Amino acid sequence: MQRNVLETIMGAVVLVAAAAFLWVIYSGSGIKEDRGGYTLTVRFDRGGSVLPGTDVRISGVKVGAVTAQDFDPKMFQAVVTLNIRKDVELPKDSSAIITSDGLLGNYYIKLEPGAEDAILKDGDEIAYAQGALDLVELINKFVVGGSSAPKPEESATP
Repeated sequence: MQRNVLETIMGAVVLVAAAAFLWVIYSGSGIKEDRGGYTLTVRFDRGGSVLPGTDVRISGVKVGAVTAQDFDPKMFQAVVTLNIRKDVELPKDSSAIITSDGLLGNYYIKLEPGAEDAILKDGDEIAYAQGALDLVELINKFVVGGSSAPKPEESATP
């Protein structure tokens, strides 16, 4: 009888620890972001590892988060929806770049404010975007060679 009580208590402790672990993961993921700001969309040729909850930063400071990612089958582009804080006003000629914290860091969207007087409104699209760099493709170009010109030993001499 005493063994059953001990097993029940240990099972309850494991369940509480699992629930606490899930809560920490959920709270740190950005899924429950405050959606009180305004929404912008961006089209990228390469969406990279940008998923809902990914940070949106200006000058390294988080000003929003990615709320959705979709694929446009007509333009063959990733369509990313951003939620930006209300107090951040971006000029219409602002740009968005997918970048990372370092070589193996997390991806985020970096916004570069433009210089126009007109401001982006809720539902607008950021026109200037640069997708994520493909590190494997860059390494492959470096290893194989970035030039399409024939090597000297391959060229025929008359």
